[in-house]
Amino acid sequence: MGCFWVKDSGEGMSEEVLQHLYEPFFTTKPRGTGLGLATVYKIIEAHHGEIRVQSKVGQGTRFEVHLPKA
Repeated sequence: MGCFWVKDSGEGMSEEVLQHLYEPFFTTKPRGTGLGLATVYKIIEAHHGEIRVQSKVGQGTRFEVHLPKA
């Protein structure tokens, strides 16, 4: 499997938010649709991959995307 990751040093996410992260229409943003990560999750899943997230409030978030090699 190949892997890439994206990390930020933003506000991070609580455990409650992480539990709903890939649900369609779930958002913490006032103008968000809640479809972005749900769509990404489905695309990764359709390609037999995996997406992982690590986040701590006040420290930021890291997403890892693992995809099978072609």
